[in-house]
Amino acid sequence: MSSLSSVFAGIGFRTSTPSFSQGEEVTAFVSGVQDGDAVLRIGDSRLAVSGVDDPADLVDERVRVRVETFDETSHSGTAVLLAVVEGRGL
Repeated sequence: MSSLSSVFAGIGFRTSTPSFSQGEEVTAFVSGVQDGDAVLRIGDSRLAVSGVDDPADLVDERVRVRVETFDETSHSGTAVLLAVVEGRGL
């Protein structure tokens, strides 16, 4: 292994549009409400969390969700709320 290779070993790049698999659990902050659903924005990808009584109550909350569907073309999907991870805001 050259010295240059050893310097760059393990370095990778993150994408601004991460993708998710059905059943994958994700922890993120709820960034808003759209069309009656709480919305998680992770990079440029978006997950809508439906079935929440009052989605506005979840804005700025850190939540854990399970991905139900995800479309790689539009970078959007749906998820189910599993738990609120911690108290309001950062």
